[in-house]
Amino acid sequence: MTEDLTRRINQAISNQEAQAERLANSGRIILIIILTFLALINIQSVSFEANMMNFTVLVLCYTYGLIVYIRMRRFGYHSSMKYITSCLDIIMVFLLLVLYTRIEIPSVALKNYVFIIVYLLIGLTAFRYDRKLTWTAGGLTVILYLTLVYYLYRINAIELTWGGYDRELFSGEVTYIGQATKLILLIGFIALIGYLAQYSRRLIIKLVRDELTVRLEQEQIRSELQVASHVQQQFVPRSFPTISGLDLYGIVEQGKFVGGDYCDLIELAHDRVLIVVADVSGNGVPAALIMAEVRASVHLLAQTEIELEQLVERLNILLLKSIQKKNFVTFFVAEVDTTKQIISYVNAGHPSPLIHSGGEIRSLKKGTIPLGVRSMLPNMTKQVEEFRIGSTIVSYTDGLLEQFNSQEEQYGEQRLCEFFQSNVHLDARTFVQSLLEKVKNFSKGKVLDDDVGLVVVKYLLNGSAKFPRASTR
Repeated sequence: MTEDLTRRINQAISNQEAQAERLANSGRIILIIILTFLALINIQSVSFEANMMNFTVLVLCYTYGLIVYIRMRRFGYHSSMKYITSCLDIIMVFLLLVLYTRIEIPSVALKNYVFIIVYLLIGLTAFRYDRKLTWTAGGLTVILYLTLVYYLYRINAIELTWGGYDRELFSGEVTYIGQATKLILLIGFIALIGYLAQYSRRLIIKLVRDELTVRLEQEQIRSELQVASHVQQQFVPRSFPTISGLDLYGIVEQGKFVGGDYCDLIELAHDRVLIVVADVSGNGVPAALIMAEVRASVHLLAQTEIELEQLVERLNILLLKSIQKKNFVTFFVAEVDTTKQIISYVNAGHPSPLIHSGGEIRSLKKGTIPLGVRSMLPNMTKQVEEFRIGSTIVSYTDGLLEQFNSQEEQYGEQRLCEFFQSNVHLDARTFVQSLLEKVKNFSKGKVLDDDVGLVVVKYLLNGSAKFPRASTR
């Protein structure tokens, strides 16, 4: 990861430098055009020598800008270009200032507005994210300026005096205090731009590092979700038991985040079937592994023909020993007995299943807390309800009710009851598929926010049914 991070950071900085170089060259051309325009406006107001100097430097600048443009177009950007172009820009400015010393008043070279351009050129180095570049360009500026002052002083073109700012600003004199102030401001500006260049570099490194970290985390999550999805698919029943008079169907519809939803239908005898619907807290591989453990334990305990209370208690003890405290499992288990026409159930913190019988819908709310939380399960008693011919039970995980629409409304139990009442005549498979379609339409067709586990058992009036295979999507 370290090598990849370094490579990506260098690539990102190189791309930004290339973009800054193209921007700088465009700005260079625009600035030259503006200076050309100003030179043409003032062509009558300055001497022939000044015009020659101005246009000579402008021609050199045009040529230089064209060379940089062609070099970038044909060969691309190289990191050394930023040093070459930045230094050449500053040298061009000082070349013009040196040429101004040939005018009648040489001190104008130290007071000309052209010097302001070096501040812009030094400022552009901040966009290369290289503090050394700023120091190089700034140091060159200071050296060239001191050299220019010394040159003019040595040839007696100027005389440094101890006058105040008024003489520096409003006369041809060059004062110590004026030049010192100019240098202090220049050095301070260089230090500020150097800091901004270094700050910008740290910022882009942080952005690249954060982007790479997020990408790696997304890849890890995607990999975990694929593993979890595979685990989940392997442990959903491939077919349903054949119980005379019962129409059975179950599904686990995978959502945006693969979780630990588990549905099962286990044959206990020719007239009895065990319904199991559970949901592990969390998502990804950990939840899928806990779900696999729950399934294996349920199948093993179901073979012993123990009572539902004992099954739930033993499963709770097993989970307390094997999962972390932050995890828990909501669990609903029910036994449908077609001979006695009853349904016995234990609900451990799971969303209340619904039963439709005699034209009415009732929920199986009585129960205890989720598994894996405490060693003792309060109010852990098996409940018994009538389940006569024509009855239907719908058991589901919380992903069904907690699906949101664009108005941030949940699908909720009321909508589920309304759908149940209107579609109870459908066979189990069609009912499940229609309900899932209804929920997706409610959320405008977007991917489910969470997995949805759903089991439907119908006690048919005619006592016969075709039994489809299980489905996991």
